[in-house]
Amino acid sequence: MENTDKTAVVANEAAPVLGFWGRLVNIFGSPRKTFESIDRKPTWVIPLIIIILLTIISTQMTFPIIMDTQLENLRSNPNIPPERLEAIENQFTENVNTQRIITLVSQIIVTPIIFLALAGIFYLVGTIAMGGDTSYKKVLSVLSWSMCIFILSTIVTVPLIIAKGNMNVSLSLALLLPGDAIGTKLHTFLSKFDFFTIWFLAVFATGFGIIYRFTTARAYTAVGILWAIWIALSVALSGVFKQFGM
Repeated sequence: MENTDKTAVVANEAAPVLGFWGRLVNIFGSPRKTFESIDRKPTWVIPLIIIILLTIISTQMTFPIIMDTQLENLRSNPNIPPERLEAIENQFTENVNTQRIITLVSQIIVTPIIFLALAGIFYLVGTIAMGGDTSYKKVLSVLSWSMCIFILSTIVTVPLIIAKGNMNVSLSLALLLPGDAIGTKLHTFLSKFDFFTIWFLAVFATGFGIIYRFTTARAYTAVGILWAIWIALSVALSGVFKQFGM
């Protein structure tokens, strides 16, 4: 079989099937062990539930700051007339609890859909574009467990957001820019080079290669290309989002 790491195949067949705690601990310290276990017995429900709960809790904890940040973005938008801005501010104030509930419900519904869609994209790339052979369930499992990297990201960033009182907290290269650069294309570009995002991508690429029997270089290249496409789209659309105060 071409472009296959034969050593990894043998190791996968002999790897033990880890339980929940074994997979969770190893995803941070030795992700290959977790993914070799996933290759034998894929699971995705529990890590997905963890990510959804973590997203909900962190959003609810920072919700007032999120609302204030959105208002500040709207106030800095020269395309919104003062009378319209006043009406929006009143609407924000009157509907805070409603917005909180809507956000909660949307996260419960939208987060799983995003996971399923992302797994579908990687599955199509690995299976059709790259000619690999694995199951969609394994791709979804690798993605779900890899996303657990963001548990640490949340633990670090949420307290910083609360202490600072705004959402402009970053562990990316955007830290090199002055404060007034927020919202620019350069800021959007550099913000994608976040420590935890890069860690997640490296972990996911490792699992992607294991379940597809790709070499490490091939797996990292595929994930890197998709990430580069995402960065390009984000930068290109950043001006559109800014125009609407987002």
